[in-house]
Amino acid sequence: MENPFTFSNIVTGPYFCNRKKEQEDLLEFIRSSQNVLLYSHRRTGKSSLIKQVFLNIKHHSPEIGTLYIDLYGTTSEKELMTRIFQQLNVLETNTDKLLKLLKGSIDKFSFQISIDPNTSSPIITPAFKSANENLVLKNLMELLEKFSAKRKIVIALDEFQEVAKYTNADSFEKQLRSFIQHHSNICYIFSGSQQHLLTAMFQSQNRAFYQQAASYPLKQIETKHYIPWMEKLFDDGNFSVGKENLKKIIERFKNHPMYIQLFCFFLWRDLQHNSWTDETIDTIERSMIDQKHLEYQTLWDNLSINQKKTMKLVLINDGQNLFAAEALIIVNIKTASIVTRCLKSLSEKEILVKNGKYIIQDLLLKKWLALNT
Repeated sequence: MENPFTFSNIVTGPYFCNRKKEQEDLLEFIRSSQNVLLYSHRRTGKSSLIKQVFLNIKHHSPEIGTLYIDLYGTTSEKELMTRIFQQLNVLETNTDKLLKLLKGSIDKFSFQISIDPNTSSPIITPAFKSANENLVLKNLMELLEKFSAKRKIVIALDEFQEVAKYTNADSFEKQLRSFIQHHSNICYIFSGSQQHLLTAMFQSQNRAFYQQAASYPLKQIETKHYIPWMEKLFDDGNFSVGKENLKKIIERFKNHPMYIQLFCFFLWRDLQHNSWTDETIDTIERSMIDQKHLEYQTLWDNLSINQKKTMKLVLINDGQNLFAAEALIIVNIKTASIVTRCLKSLSEKEILVKNGKYIIQDLLLKKWLALNT
């Protein structure tokens, strides 16, 4: 049997751990055509959750159309629109019907058609050379509304915070909202991990998407859900780890989906040659940290001296009481204003996040810092 644990890809089906409550909640938003803002720290399974919900819809509610758009890496409005256009074949798989709909809906700009070699489905790419971007957006959003006239649709815009980085972000957000607010039979899932950007987009009164979606923070998976899932996958491979050992793994990695998947991946491999011992968790954890050493060393070397001191301050004080005079003396920082500036820059780099206290977002980075600085 192949290793069932994966840490670098989206997972669904038996490899997806629980989140039944979250799946039910999202499905309720979808059925009610209510927009939702789904956010959490990085690599906590947002995309996998969306894909699992979409898989459930495909099997149990095929009357609902699903469209998943990954906006990561997009740098402009054109790229966002292009990615949506290129996924329209998911909503209409019949090539002739799709082309007829496109020709009847698109005004004053052309598009190119290619065939996906894997699915044989048409891929639509708009031509912007002689077209006004506002016109392309108008046609696209009206086209989505036509799709929704026939059946309910859910559109997931993953890593939606990328929109805030576009050159004309403010005007584009206003245009986008002007169409979305009239899509009564479409549920939009705005998903992302850069909480400071998403918060500004959806909670600032001067932003276009202010209160345009129900806020849904994604929490960690509870231990009681992890254990039976992990136990079954190890049992399927004829490996007996034991509930208490599984609990130790979960506690060690703070219930974080990616780190637990990563640890279990290495544990699965290790158990093919070795039996579980009292040192197993420490040994595998150290191996995981060592594998990331070059990446973390590079990150550390690129920080300024005050940013390094601030990272040590967060590590020593567990992210709390960072401006106390005695705390600043320990890491040799002269003023609290230096800490303020460094916390801001480290948060913008997504190295730190604030959740009541400052947290080093990458748990393995935190463990590496404890060993190497």
